[in-house]
Amino acid sequence: MKLSGILICTFFCGASFAQITITESDLPEAGYTYFVSSDTLTAVNLGTPGSSAQTWDFSALLEHYIKVPTYDSTVNTPYAADFFASTHYTYGPAAMYSGFHGGAPVGSQGMNNGYMFWRRDNTGFWIVGFRSDDGDYANQNVLLIQQELMIGTPATYNDVFNNTARWELDFNDNGSDVDTLYVNNVEKTLTVDAFGELITPAGTYPDVLRIHEYLVTSDSAYATLMGNPVYELELKRDTLNNYIFMDNGTHYPLCIVHADKNNVVLSVEYYKGYSMAELEESDSEQTALYPNPSKGNFTVKVPADKDTETYLQVFDLNGRMVAKIRLTDELNTLDLNLRPALYFYSISTGSNTHSWGKIVITE
Repeated sequence: MKLSGILICTFFCGASFAQITITESDLPEAGYTYFVSSDTLTAVNLGTPGSSAQTWDFSALLEHYIKVPTYDSTVNTPYAADFFASTHYTYGPAAMYSGFHGGAPVGSQGMNNGYMFWRRDNTGFWIVGFRSDDGDYANQNVLLIQQELMIGTPATYNDVFNNTARWELDFNDNGSDVDTLYVNNVEKTLTVDAFGELITPAGTYPDVLRIHEYLVTSDSAYATLMGNPVYELELKRDTLNNYIFMDNGTHYPLCIVHADKNNVVLSVEYYKGYSMAELEESDSEQTALYPNPSKGNFTVKVPADKDTETYLQVFDLNGRMVAKIRLTDELNTLDLNLRPALYFYSISTGSNTHSWGKIVITE
């Protein structure tokens, strides 16, 4: 009788563990910045798919650099009407988005600025389109003809989501000569194939689902003359495996393991925390800090008021002030001798704060 009771308890405990369900409320929130650390060296043990709870011990992960995707409502952009299906957006260098950016182009090793437009609803988290400020795609609205699914919801153990995504971009669109059409296709399967406990340097998460993203992406160029096809060329084709670990209440992947087609781990990103974006960012035409990111050399523009003392204060992620510099000119050139990382800054005169923001110092 005692043994039966133990077996029954074990069965129901395991069944309960397997019934973790990811819903719309567990997806990225507008108004939040998420801090993500990236490890490009450590090979983690992925375990195996299965119906028994397992433990993923990723506590040995290192921090080689930080990514800081900030999500906000699309209505706050000048392009809300163009991307009318979008609910959320991210903006900045694409390298800051984290690996949760899908099949959009990043260019220049991800340092081009631009917008990513997302849709969050009860079916999941989708890519609607993008708009780059720099590079070959600059100042063009690109809407996905078929939207790319990043996380399907509701999702629980054994669920499978299939997705085909596509976007196109015209180059040299002129009816009198050869036009080039650049096409990106993505085919993916998202399989919720395991559950258990995840341990990262940021903490231990007891109720976690693993989503295996298997995707094939291809880039092709098509040439047409007066609407008639001239040639087609496949430029690149990749097969990748990504493993996305989610729980209830974090609103962002706890961990994303990037692996190649043979499941060799390429890099790992893990969630460290969040902050309220609306408390970090304020806008003032009188102040500016640029370029951002940089290696530590910044220009800071402040109000032209010689009668007051204006300061730049820089804080690390733990809230410690790591620099305080008096700004004596309208344009101030600074060399911040700080290690590569994400920081917060404020520009203030007395008790009056002109602006807040994030700065990234690179290698």
